[in-house]
Amino acid sequence: MRRRETCALCGSSKRQVLFDVEGYPIAHCLACTLLQVDVDLDRRALEQIYDEDYFRGDVFHDYLGEREVRVAAAAEATQSLARLVPGGRLLDVGCAAGFFLEAASRVYDGTGIELSPFASEYARRELGLRVITGDVTDGALAGEHFDVITLWNTVEHVSDPVEALKAVARLSRPGSLLVLSTGDVTGPLARRNLREWNLMTPPYHLFFFSPRTIELLLAKTGFQLRRVVYDGVVATEGLLAHWAARRVATTAGVGNVMTVYAVRGESSPASARRRLAARYRPLRFVPRR
Repeated sequence: MRRRETCALCGSSKRQVLFDVEGYPIAHCLACTLLQVDVDLDRRALEQIYDEDYFRGDVFHDYLGEREVRVAAAAEATQSLARLVPGGRLLDVGCAAGFFLEAASRVYDGTGIELSPFASEYARRELGLRVITGDVTDGALAGEHFDVITLWNTVEHVSDPVEALKAVARLSRPGSLLVLSTGDVTGPLARRNLREWNLMTPPYHLFFFSPRTIELLLAKTGFQLRRVVYDGVVATEGLLAHWAARRVATTAGVGNVMTVYAVRGESSPASARRRLAARYRPLRFVPRR
């Protein structure tokens, strides 16, 4: 495996390897604090990872069999989006088999893009959705613009999050809504045992963001952070799996996954980075081997 030459977010070469997971080194950038798998995976490698087995047993027991419950959850998420942007064009990046897009298309003119040929073909064949097979950086949607762009649990999977968000920015207008969700490396489960964190799953997850690094990513790519909401779903068993604990976690602003709301900005990315530079204390991770 080829090691990364620089940090994918800030370009610094100063990184500290904390530990290995399944043979993949996990490194902490000493400049911007991003946690990342310190390996370059090319497009072909990623396509091989997200084959049919990924959806039928390697990661999900039966992803396609969960259609009903996933579409129901997507309908709730769509209602939240519709309160902010009541209609228009929506792009779902990393749309998998299209279950969110199926629900969202009841409100929006929906389009999806998905790297997995297996999942994108399912979305077209079984659900009749407009889903492009490929990566958002490919340019297949060049010239199109969307009012809402979503990346549900996707940004941690892409090989280059900066280039991905730059491509998203080109597909939006000033004021367009961007919503993404990803694990929070500063959340209670990650802090308890980072190496055993349930979202520490390379090579599927390549990046592990904090609110600080997400905001830096947004600022570098032309977006302005508006809100971070924690889902509060911090565990599937134990005390934190109880609905009351999830509600407390959400109210307190701590959770395993953060949902980030941002808008395409008009100010320069450089000025946005300067404004947020002093807002966060640097994270410090202790290596474990």
